[in-house]
Amino acid sequence: MIIIAHRGWSGKAPENTYAAFKLAIEEPMIQEVELDVHLTKDGIPVVIHDHTLERTTNGTGFVSDYTFKELRQLNAGSWFDEMYELETIPSLEEVLELFKSTTCRLVIELKQMAEYYPNLEQSVVDLIRKYNMYSQVTVSSFDHESVRKVKELDESVETGLIYLGRTTLLLEQIHYTRAANISMHYAFVTEELVDTMVCEGIKMGVWTVDEDYIIERLTGYHPNLRVTTNYPDRLMKLVQF
Repeated sequence: MIIIAHRGWSGKAPENTYAAFKLAIEEPMIQEVELDVHLTKDGIPVVIHDHTLERTTNGTGFVSDYTFKELRQLNAGSWFDEMYELETIPSLEEVLELFKSTTCRLVIELKQMAEYYPNLEQSVVDLIRKYNMYSQVTVSSFDHESVRKVKELDESVETGLIYLGRTTLLLEQIHYTRAANISMHYAFVTEELVDTMVCEGIKMGVWTVDEDYIIERLTGYHPNLRVTTNYPDRLMKLVQF
C-alpha cells in the first residue's frame, strides 16, 4: 500500500502549508504528498484547496481576486491551532523547491473548473519543466479536459484522473486523456476494479481514507494500491509493510 498524505500531513498541521508538508517529508513511510493549486490574480500558482479563502485563512473572497503578494499577508494556520499563526499560503514554486531534494513524490491537483483558470495548466507545466521534476510529480484533476490539456502541453508530465462516483467506460476515458493513474472515492472502489486497473498498467488510488475499518478492508487489496489520507499514522499502524 502506497501512503499519500492528503494536503500534507493535514491531521497534524494546517492543510496545504509548509508545516504540513515538512511533517510528511520527515516520515519515510509516506511516499507521496497530495496538494491543491489555484491561480492568483497575477497568474501565480498557489497551494490552497478551496476557491475561497474563508475556511483556511483569515481572508474573504475568491483566491483569484487577489495577487500573490496580497494573499501572502493572510494567516493560513491559526484556524487549525494558534501555534501555526505564522503559516501562509505557499506558492507552488516554493513547494517544488521544498520537495526537489527529497525522495517524496507530489500529486498536484489542479482546481480547474471548465477553464475557470485559463492559464493554470501552462503555469504548472512550466514550473515542472523549470525544476525538472518530471519523475517526481503527477498532475491530476476532477476536470478531465484539464488533464488532457496538460498532456498536450508536455507529454512527459505524468497525469491522473480523479473521480467521485462509479463511472462507466473507465478505460476509454483513461486512454482519451492519456492518464497514467486514477483516484476514486473509496466508497466506489472494489477489489475487482483495482485488479483490473493494475492489470492494464494503470496506477489505482483511493481517497480520502481516514477510518480504521476502511483501512482494514483495503489492506486485502493489491499491495500497490495508492491510499490518500489525512492521517498517515493510522495507516502505518494498521498496514503491515
